[in-house]
Amino acid sequence: MPMNRVQKESYAMEKKALFLLLYLFYLAGVRHDEVILRSFGFHFDPTCNFKAIVGKGSDVHKYAIHIFSSTARVDFEAVDKPGEINLFAISKKRTADLYVPKQAFHAYFSNSDFVATGILEGKPFNLHFEGQGEQSFINRILARKDDSQKNEPFLLWLMRLFVSKLPIDLVMGAGINKDYGAKNWTELVTSLNSTYYGGSEEDEAEVHHYAGKDLLTSPSLYRSSTFHVYKALAHELYEFEEARSFNDPNSTLYKCVDFLEAHPGTSVITYNYDTNLEYLCKKRKLLYCTVYDDNSFSVKNAVATIYHVHGLLPYERYDQRKFTDSLIFTESDYYYLYNNPYSWNVAKQLHDFKFNVCFFLGISLTDPDMKRLLELAQNYLKFNFIFMKKEEGYEEKAFETIASYFFSFDLIIVWVDDYAEIGEWLKKL
Repeated sequence: MPMNRVQKESYAMEKKALFLLLYLFYLAGVRHDEVILRSFGFHFDPTCNFKAIVGKGSDVHKYAIHIFSSTARVDFEAVDKPGEINLFAISKKRTADLYVPKQAFHAYFSNSDFVATGILEGKPFNLHFEGQGEQSFINRILARKDDSQKNEPFLLWLMRLFVSKLPIDLVMGAGINKDYGAKNWTELVTSLNSTYYGGSEEDEAEVHHYAGKDLLTSPSLYRSSTFHVYKALAHELYEFEEARSFNDPNSTLYKCVDFLEAHPGTSVITYNYDTNLEYLCKKRKLLYCTVYDDNSFSVKNAVATIYHVHGLLPYERYDQRKFTDSLIFTESDYYYLYNNPYSWNVAKQLHDFKFNVCFFLGISLTDPDMKRLLELAQNYLKFNFIFMKKEEGYEEKAFETIASYFFSFDLIIVWVDDYAEIGEWLKKL
């Protein structure tokens, strides 16, 4: 169910608390594979938000995590107990007014800074993180280069934590094929428009004056005429001048196949109609399974299961209805899909966004329907990650703003200066 405004504010506060808690574990020298978060147990304390189990073997510390929306009316002595971590949201940091626990661990955080003090991992721990203007402490932490654990920045530690604990998804958009010279969605529709209107910009402008310029409107116009839309679409998907060979080991998609080989059992959610990923898996002799409609058959021991949630159009199969009927391509297709939450396409996305760790690649996230699904699938005990390229000439403030905005959808941005860096990140996981 969608959250109301008050629930969203509470959720955002809890999400910041989780991020801060994990960062403090990181600073305390805890390995990424030594943290387990739990919201259930037969002896679970109903007063805490969740529990954290840290360590391995006999050297394990168990923490009850309490998150408070303010310090008002809190009995600090009552919550000052061994194994208790108390996280307090405050509007303004006043160090002199903050209670210093004797046995527990407390963290007081605003949007831009925090104070952490008490006993953590059996040792006294104190840290004052000073804010800078309006920049959130989350953005500042992710941008830091001087973290305590050598050769493993916190962002990588965080990604590895969830990879070590949760099922993995690679979520792919049209940008994943840019290395090969393929078009993104906007470029694809623009090219189809040029074919449909015979290159006449005047004819195109006159039609869109009445029908609108939304990118989903054009496919609807194609299908309402005698235009052989799927043949033209197949041409755009497969018959283009390659900028790079599909066998180039430095392409992003090739690196994704490396990742699938190293992490068998990974799910792929792709919004692309093409079979480029399947082609590369086949070339590498990796067992994969493709799901594109209600009647697809999945294979238990597949290295990767590839879910084409917007349908599949294989090369030279544009005249086969079992493929063309699977495509989510027009306005009505999208309306039907996202108004039917029990469809396999939507159910798959909701489940994996909520319970798996998802890495978004080649996706701009400007689609309001995807953001709606991400909001519905929020889970305050985990994060998903999205790779995005920093455009040259943009102000740093823009990157900070979009990072904070995406954080509200449980997404942490992994900024790259070049798309080739994505493969390097995946290799480290």
